[in-house]
Amino acid sequence: MQEKVQTILVDVLHIPALQVRDSLAMKEVETWDSMRHMELVASIEQTFGIELTMDEIVSMISVGDIKRVLRGRGLEG
Repeated sequence: MQEKVQTILVDVLHIPALQVRDSLAMKEVETWDSMRHMELVASIEQTFGIELTMDEIVSMISVGDIKRVLRGRGLEG
């Protein structure tokens, strides 16, 4: 799961893979605006075959939060 999340973030936000860490937050990445957030959500949903709730979507403001939501859905790794 972690590798897939990293790939999604690198592809959607156009950031280096080395920049992706759990503490990386939306406010720290210039390209992570509301439109890109929805692109992230769509990519996450497609990659993992899930549909996120609005509460999950708005709570995903850092890489760690994204992983927490996915673990809550039973996805590990």
